[in-house]
Amino acid sequence: MPRLNRDLWLLFAASFAIVISIQLIQPLFPLFLDSQGASEMEISLVISMASLATTALMIPGGFLMARMGKKRMLLIGLLIWATVPVFMASARDWRAVAPLYMVYNLADVFVGPTRMAMIAEYATPESQATVFGFMSMDWPVGGIVSPPLSGYLAERSGWHLSFQVAAVVMALGAVPILMLKGKGVGKTEETVSVSAIFRREYLSTILLFFAFALVLSTGQSVVGTMLPLFLKNQMALPLSSIGLFFSGSSVLSLLSQVPGGWLADRYGRKRIIVAFLLPIPLIFGAWAMVNDWVVLLVLYSLFVGCLSMMGSASLALLSDSFPSELTGAAFSVRMTGFRMGSIVGPLLGGYLYAFLSPKSPFIAAGLLFLVGIPLIYLIKEKPRQPD
Repeated sequence: MPRLNRDLWLLFAASFAIVISIQLIQPLFPLFLDSQGASEMEISLVISMASLATTALMIPGGFLMARMGKKRMLLIGLLIWATVPVFMASARDWRAVAPLYMVYNLADVFVGPTRMAMIAEYATPESQATVFGFMSMDWPVGGIVSPPLSGYLAERSGWHLSFQVAAVVMALGAVPILMLKGKGVGKTEETVSVSAIFRREYLSTILLFFAFALVLSTGQSVVGTMLPLFLKNQMALPLSSIGLFFSGSSVLSLLSQVPGGWLADRYGRKRIIVAFLLPIPLIFGAWAMVNDWVVLLVLYSLFVGCLSMMGSASLALLSDSFPSELTGAAFSVRMTGFRMGSIVGPLLGGYLYAFLSPKSPFIAAGLLFLVGIPLIYLIKEKPRQPD
């Protein structure tokens, strides 16, 4: 286990509450919209529009961090995440949910880049990917616990209870954030120019990271948006079983987070990214030939495991590529790419699902991940120091 200081442990505790809360809502959210009378294309449109607002503010959010301080940024994000679900729980039509979900997603502008910048700041260069991997274990743990609980609550008491529980859990996450005291949580002395990350010496690198994030996020969003609908409509699974589907796939993700980071620290970031990116197109190629939901669970678990194995390496590669004062801005640009992918992906997935075939979105996702391979090869990795 990597050594973490007090603030990283507190951040991990807060992240755990955040992820439990988010995953009570996000994985089954397309089914919530379906219950509100939205069609496949309308579901895709709601999710894409929510990502559009977040994308527009993601890069300014990275620079806002230096002026407001990390602690305040985190608290604002948690406030949004804790209050909006209460209003979504009382909505009776998907058109009323759409603007609320847009506000809900804005919280990631405050939390996402801030959390990653704190991890990069406190981790040592030789263990950075391992620390990223450990700190990312909160997501699969939330994925094991929350989706089946959300499906059970929705079946037994309606969607409103799941959203209300999510709001309470998110509010609890503010407690460890309030306890942060490290030097990196306040305002930054120097003013970082918005254009600094786009200087000539950094431009090609940041654009490659942006493109890589865009392609991978588009593929992930295609799958994430259409999978619940596919399991409900094509596999005829009830809500609780769909929740367990996500829960089961998160087990492999949990087991692969720290090993993925350790391998990246040991053998190089790019090598690990490519090694676990290569199988993903094959996974979705096999998806097109399978009609058994148990086999689909195995394939989806392998997909999630590959993402987890290369996720820490990708974050560490980005952090290695820029000076510390530009790390927050670099993470914001990367997250902008991810957010743009989450605009395009649901629309693409919804169109293919509705007008081509229910399996076509997954084939398209495999092709998108294939495009990511040459992009990661073009990013220059810093030479590793000998052990």
